[in-house]
Amino acid sequence: MTNPPEEPPWYERETPADVLRRIKRIAIAAYVAFAGFALIFGTFRDFLGLTCSAAVTMISFLWLEEIVEVVLLQPVPHQHARKLMVRTLARFALLGVSLTVTIIIARFNASSVLPGFSIIVVGIIGEALYSLYREVARR
Repeated sequence: MTNPPEEPPWYERETPADVLRRIKRIAIAAYVAFAGFALIFGTFRDFLGLTCSAAVTMISFLWLEEIVEVVLLQPVPHQHARKLMVRTLARFALLGVSLTVTIIIARFNASSVLPGFSIIVVGIIGEALYSLYREVARR
């Protein structure tokens, strides 16, 4: 009697889309936690600065994800360089305008703006801790 084929490890069964979905969820949870803290212990201006910077970071992350998918993952015989350049410059223009509004609204209160900019970093750290937990729990 033959043994059934061994199941591949969990990290080989997951797709990049699963990992990105978890990073987005953790980032949204981090925003909710930071926003709750800002509303309880800060002012409305702190909350607004956090929300603006978190929106900029999330939009930038999603837009960068889309650009990477278009440029690197789809086999296109000829990329339109002008279209890609306009999209990339528009992204940086959006970031510049959003940062200016964030600094003016929040008057550069670092305690409210910086956590908003770090929500994706918290999402990536959360994904790393989740992967570490799954690997340790498997053994």
